Amino acid sequence: MEDKLKELVGQPCVWLYIKSSNGWFKNVEILDVSAQTVTFRYESESETDRKLWEKTTRISNVAEIEIRLVSIPKANQQLTDIRVQLSKLLNQDSASDFENPAA
Repeated sequence: MEDKLKELVGQPCVWLYIKSSNGWFKNVEILDVSAQTVTFRYESESETDRKLWEKTTRISNVAEIEIRLVSIPKANQQLTDIRVQLSKLLNQDSASDFENPAA
């Protein structure tokens, strides 16, 4: 678990399940991982304010780690726009491969 947490320092879209809190901490930013602890930052929001928290807990208190790989909007037009952009990028990448083949 320690090695995986170290890999995720500074990465976006990380969720941690913390046993002592009996729940998920969503979209955390892992700040530091030592031999026994992990320190992370997260936000919470209520009707009146938004709070930024920093928490340090034992690595053994982390039960699960999830990483959101991609988020795709449900709206058809947005999805079509993303597909067009991805197709253009793939076509550009393919064209550059033909122009500069690896030796």
